[in-house]
Amino acid sequence: MAVMREWVFGTQRVSLEDSDILWTKVRGSFSETDVRELVDVFHELGAGPDKPLYLVVDLSSSEGLSVAPRKYLAEHVRPSWFRAVVFFGAKRTHREVLRALVVALNFIGGAKLEAEFVDSEAQARAFLEAHRRRQEAAPR
Repeated sequence: MAVMREWVFGTQRVSLEDSDILWTKVRGSFSETDVRELVDVFHELGAGPDKPLYLVVDLSSSEGLSVAPRKYLAEHVRPSWFRAVVFFGAKRTHREVLRALVVALNFIGGAKLEAEFVDSEAQARAFLEAHRRRQEAAPR
């Protein structure tokens, strides 16, 4: 898909594909400053219950997420901002940390954040397509 908009902060790259798919390429460490910038992107795009986003995070070049950024995410991100979150390329330890963060967000966020871990970008795209079809077919 074509990139509609792009943000770069530090070594991180965030791209808006379609009107509701946000791709995040994490390179190296994802600092608290990077997390603050990402949350600003969510706000800029108007993410919320009326305009939820798909968030896809490429962690294949990631060194991880330390305590301060995780805490900031838990305090400033709401599950209702997202249709689903897909992580790919994550090492086992990163998956465990992110699963714990998702649990924390679900516990304090008041809504369920659907998170999926896959191995590749192709699998992430396939998940997005399948999820969108399920959402469109669901009774309203």
